[in-house]
Amino acid sequence: MAAVRTPAVLLRAHDYGDSSRILRFYTRDHGLVSVVARGVRGRSGKGATTLASFASGELSAFVKPQRELHTMQDFHCVRIRSGLAGEMLRFAGASAVAELVLAHTEQEPQTAVFDALEGTLDRLEKALAAELPGTVLAALWSITEAFGFAPQLDPCVRCDEPLGHDEIGRFDFAAGGVRCAACGEDAAGGRLGPGARRQLESLLSGEVPEGLAHPRRHLALVSDFMAYHVVSRPLRSLRFLGGLMPPDDAIGASAGGQADG
Repeated sequence: MAAVRTPAVLLRAHDYGDSSRILRFYTRDHGLVSVVARGVRGRSGKGATTLASFASGELSAFVKPQRELHTMQDFHCVRIRSGLAGEMLRFAGASAVAELVLAHTEQEPQTAVFDALEGTLDRLEKALAAELPGTVLAALWSITEAFGFAPQLDPCVRCDEPLGHDEIGRFDFAAGGVRCAACGEDAAGGRLGPGARRQLESLLSGEVPEGLAHPRRHLALVSDFMAYHVVSRPLRSLRFLGGLMPPDDAIGASAGGQADG
């Protein structure tokens, strides 16, 4: 049987037996692929280094239909992304992105998810330290949107009327968006002011808004949205990530997620 070759990102690895490892890749052409890499734990030097989490390259594997675990022939690494390990928040953001992809995807390929994954990991590695909270939030929204889920910020998800420029709406997680003030009294989510909406619009487009406020509230917003629409269980990495985010009063003014702004 000939090996298949496909662009891939290594998301997770764990030991298997005395000398092998189980590697979980997200690939452009085959979606989520789990392989056994035999004998790699005894290696040293470049070959071992490139089998690191978040590395991108070309995977060559013997992929058998109806099998969950395949055999790796080779992984030719082109980007190691060692910079992600330089700061805890940077690494935690990449880990949350990886867990989100692992939790939602199956073996069917989704090119948009693969492209979003590579782009967000690159941005997380290169972001300035001051921009990291916003870059992490934008990364989570980018992956969520690549899966086909994005909140409706305007018009109102209930009455379809446009929200006023200074209107304070309320987030309706079940409906997947923002209600206007007139429709929002019985919505379960928190209030979302105009400043918060503008910041959320920037994050959804993959940009870090200037003067990002309330990063922990923004993280709670994307976490709750994912819980309703993307994943079936809470992601452990998000709880850890929340403890690394700066306090909500430490970055900018009062325009954060689920808040007046």
